[in-house]
Amino acid sequence: MIDENENLKLNVEVIGKGKPVLILHGLAGHLNTMKVVFEPIFARTNDYQRIYVDLPGMGDSNAPIAFASSDKILEALLHFIKEKIGRPLLLIGYSYGGYLARAITVKMPELVDGLMLLAPMVIPTHEERMLPSNDWFKKSEKISTKKYLKAGWKEADPTFLAALDEQYAVSFEIDEQARKAQFDKVVLVVLGHQDTVVGYSDQLRLLTDYPRATFSVLDLAGHNLQMEQVELLAALVENWLKRSKNEI
Repeated sequence: MIDENENLKLNVEVIGKGKPVLILHGLAGHLNTMKVVFEPIFARTNDYQRIYVDLPGMGDSNAPIAFASSDKILEALLHFIKEKIGRPLLLIGYSYGGYLARAITVKMPELVDGLMLLAPMVIPTHEERMLPSNDWFKKSEKISTKKYLKAGWKEADPTFLAALDEQYAVSFEIDEQARKAQFDKVVLVVLGHQDTVVGYSDQLRLLTDYPRATFSVLDLAGHNLQMEQVELLAALVENWLKRSKNEI
């Protein structure tokens, strides 16, 4: 389906029925890269409606240059949640999608019943991130990248990405507001110990923001940890889903 808002056309794929789960991919990615990860997990239950979205300028969503900022992308997602979903949901974000998911939770906490952050980007400026050194892990990273390519990689719009890079951070302090809000629903944060894109140590400070969070730092896992630690990730997600239904 296509969701239209102003000049923006968001490509959206909805699978299943039940509790809505909005799933956001990373920078320059597309919804298929999330489907290949989460559909095998959600296929084990009939309780959830998965909602995959191509972010503006990525996948099959169009790229109006006016939306090339994190503020505008966030605004578009908030509009989509309010107008097209309109009820409490679970929220999953990978990498840049994790950054947006945290921002959505700050802006619309009453509609978020649970938050999962998969290798989330928390510091927009790359040079300010604390990153591990792991030359020994590069071979494994190449293998996991090839698995992603099998999802049918679609190139993002380069002009849009260049403009987004200039306004990559939202205009408000996510960390400060999240710490003040103390979001008390179930949270899962999964990090790769060998992640040289967003790291893992910067994210550990989020422990003070989410009182009901499970944090997991996985060994032999980089930024594509969802392709490297498939079974362990599935177990963590299933635990998060059970906690969200108070089944534990």
